[in-house]
Amino acid sequence: MGFVILVMALVLDGCGNSAVKVQQSNAVTNQAPTTKYLTPVPKGTALGEANMNLSKQLMKQKDISGTQIYEQKGITFGDVTFKSGVDKTYAHNLIKELLFQMKVSYPGKQITTQAISDGKPLDSISFKPE
Repeated sequence: MGFVILVMALVLDGCGNSAVKVQQSNAVTNQAPTTKYLTPVPKGTALGEANMNLSKQLMKQKDISGTQIYEQKGITFGDVTFKSGVDKTYAHNLIKELLFQMKVSYPGKQITTQAISDGKPLDSISFKPE
């Protein structure tokens, strides 16, 4: 039975149905991260101050060489540039937590967080409000 579900999930994913992908992405991003790298920015903090706070916290984490939070074409991006050879699970967990924190500062907005290393994307997590 588990194998059948796995095959169905792979088939749905392969069909390129963006609605299914967004729903899966929202399910992941609506759950609070299990690791704690970032201290929550209080709700209502001015946007510039909130972004600066998150960037400073990210720069204190291991293997981070840069951060950028910006808006482009109606999507808010949180890019984290990691040093070469970073652990992919660590990078994933950190950008997941960043996305969770950004949802507080950008309520109702589409958000994408990205892990970048050696000039190439390692991982990306998106949230699209329903």
